[in-house]
Amino acid sequence: MTPAKWSANARRMFGKYGASTAYSLDPFAFWPEAKSSIAGLGGSIAPVDAKAAFHTNYTSFDPGPLTIDLIFAQLKATRGTLTLYAMASPEDGGPAKVQSRLLIDLAELAAAGGRHRLPIMVKQGYAYAFLGRILDDTDASASALTLQTDQHVDGPAFARKLAAAKAIIFGPRGSSSGLVVDGPATLADVRSQMCTAAQFDEPDYDRWLALMHRPKHQHRKQWEYVWICRVLETMGSLMEGARGLGFGCGIEPLPALFAAYGAFVTATDLGAEDRRAKRWQASAQHLLSVDALSDSAVCPSEQFFQRVEVDAIDMNAVPDNRTGYDFCWSSCSLEHLGSIDAGLRFIERSLDTLKPGGVAVHTTEFNLTSDTRTIRKGGTVLFRRSDIENFARKMASAGHEVLPITFDQGDQPEDQVVDMPPYAADVHFKLALGSYVTTSFGLAIRKRR
Repeated sequence: MTPAKWSANARRMFGKYGASTAYSLDPFAFWPEAKSSIAGLGGSIAPVDAKAAFHTNYTSFDPGPLTIDLIFAQLKATRGTLTLYAMASPEDGGPAKVQSRLLIDLAELAAAGGRHRLPIMVKQGYAYAFLGRILDDTDASASALTLQTDQHVDGPAFARKLAAAKAIIFGPRGSSSGLVVDGPATLADVRSQMCTAAQFDEPDYDRWLALMHRPKHQHRKQWEYVWICRVLETMGSLMEGARGLGFGCGIEPLPALFAAYGAFVTATDLGAEDRRAKRWQASAQHLLSVDALSDSAVCPSEQFFQRVEVDAIDMNAVPDNRTGYDFCWSSCSLEHLGSIDAGLRFIERSLDTLKPGGVAVHTTEFNLTSDTRTIRKGGTVLFRRSDIENFARKMASAGHEVLPITFDQGDQPEDQVVDMPPYAADVHFKLALGSYVTTSFGLAIRKRR
């Protein structure tokens, strides 16, 4: 398409760039820290997709018209074409698809001040991400990129969903073979439970943070580490000479902490050559060597390197030679295995790595607003109450001991906060993901003796 024809089509289809109420999307949220194919943008890490200029997270919007404004600061280009995609992902699972695609001449965009508007029609039941790629040669550079919408994610609507589900899905109901118990989620009397604000004020929380040499943050990821430690402590797994196996460890502090307790630890992650690892490498969360886990403040270096090893393990294909461990764990990894079924298969398979009486401790994403519709397949899935209860009954029927489950969501003001994209760093217990509210949930199982 010639520049003149492109300009005429753009004016006819999209009109003049105009002012409107604007809400920002993070253009680099999908691949944090990754470089953009437009010089000067993004982070410093080599991108998963070398042709990607930006990629937002998937976000839910109200059905109907939506406009996305691209605003490049100091855009310069004499050649190259930006291909702009609106990606639609079904909120009940399944792969994302291209809903619309637009070719934008970068030289003309630079001449127009670096601004462009993309209108789309939002479909019911889909979350949307916006992706820019440059497939041809370019010399484009810019100092900043802003993506704005004329529709914000409705925070109060998510809070209303949360309140309704708390009464309907998590209200009083019959016992699940004695596996579900009433009462608050606490660290003093730890159970299979979710992240709540009250646990951050317990002495056990401060004690474990001190052992990790970490400052306190009101963030569910930190809670996952503390909850895993507290369960293993309560169930008698942390002792001199014990063997522990960590899955999807990334650069978490737990291997060093368990080594300080005298355990021998195998920390695992996807192999560096696995294409799925590129996502975690881009955000500096992928485990590449044992040195990345060493922290002399947590465990003396000599003891650490004597007791911690690193191996490449695909959680969807745990090898048969990894057996005889006293405990195993994973922290928010199993929801990234492709589907709910794959995540549950992994938990069951992890028991095969343990001695009789060994303990498996896993955290994952938990759907707080629906027990029917959820994200069942894809890069991140959301487990429902029914998934947890049905799986717990299956494990109990096989002779394993499931740490009793409480679905307490907490009653402090922070427990009612739903963090919205782009996510904050202050209070992050519950968050909007697609059209759902989710939090971290931990499930603990002792293998039959």
